[in-house]
Amino acid sequence: MKKIVFFMVFTFFYSLGFAEAVKIGVVDMQRALNESKEGIEAKKEMGKKAEEYKKDLQKLQDELDKMKAEIEKQGTFLSEEARQEKERLFQRKLKEFQTQYKEAQEDLQQKDTEYTRKIVQKLEKILKDIGTEEKFTIILEKSASGVFYFDKAIDITDKLLKRAEGAEKK
Repeated sequence: MKKIVFFMVFTFFYSLGFAEAVKIGVVDMQRALNESKEGIEAKKEMGKKAEEYKKDLQKLQDELDKMKAEIEKQGTFLSEEARQEKERLFQRKLKEFQTQYKEAQEDLQQKDTEYTRKIVQKLEKILKDIGTEEKFTIILEKSASGVFYFDKAIDITDKLLKRAEGAEKK
């Protein structure tokens, strides 16, 4: 994939014949996601939600631990029927725990995807504006496009972050 991108970029520049000045920009979208106001707020929101799930799951885990200890402690004194009933209750509670754990993971993953998609859409629009206004020939994403080296002078991540925060006028 990286070879294809390199070939496409090379072909593009070759077709221009280098007649016009080529202006290249590179942006670190991961950094922009992590350092943007929306990205920071999304992380906080995700942390709060994860903490809520953790508390709920910890309650269930404590109940499971208590039930298991009770079964182990009373196991030899209980009738076979009573012991089996306690084990069935334990298994039911264990399945409830596993289901809630899986649902929590899926919900957090879905929310993370939603937050990321919204932020990336906003950043992409800003990048298009920057590209048009400043007459960039091409703006590459640092990690996805196979860029192994670039002069820091063409890194426009800070410019993107400033624009995203409204600190830089269009």
